[in-house]
Amino acid sequence: MKSISQSSNVKIIPYIILFVSILFSISGQLLMKHTMSHTNEGLFNWVFIQKLVLAISIYCLGVVNWILALRSVKLSIAYPLTSLNYVGIFFGSYYFFNEEITLTRIAGVITIFLGVLLVVIPLKKSTSMYSKSHQED
Repeated sequence: MKSISQSSNVKIIPYIILFVSILFSISGQLLMKHTMSHTNEGLFNWVFIQKLVLAISIYCLGVVNWILALRSVKLSIAYPLTSLNYVGIFFGSYYFFNEEITLTRIAGVITIFLGVLLVVIPLKKSTSMYSKSHQED
């Protein structure tokens, strides 16, 4: 018999994998920007290719984790959570590339974050419009 803690751990692991996917995606995007911002020496030299391969590899690790997360997480929940990439890129761009943070951008990121919460937070079980329409048939 499984204990309650084992059962909850099994349920949370796919979400951890999903958040790892988001972190790899953010990191890969920031590394791509860093690589492309430092191309003074040219695009096809050995250092540039190494940095670009690293950035793409990290981004690809995000894709692999995304695929693994989709085995257990509903797509209707997982996909909105990937919009947390906007939040990570927003702060990463400010921190690493000195990009400007304006009130409009802050409002946009907060709106995205609140939208994600509205999609992801479970609601009480209620009859959906879909099931109502099929009950009438």
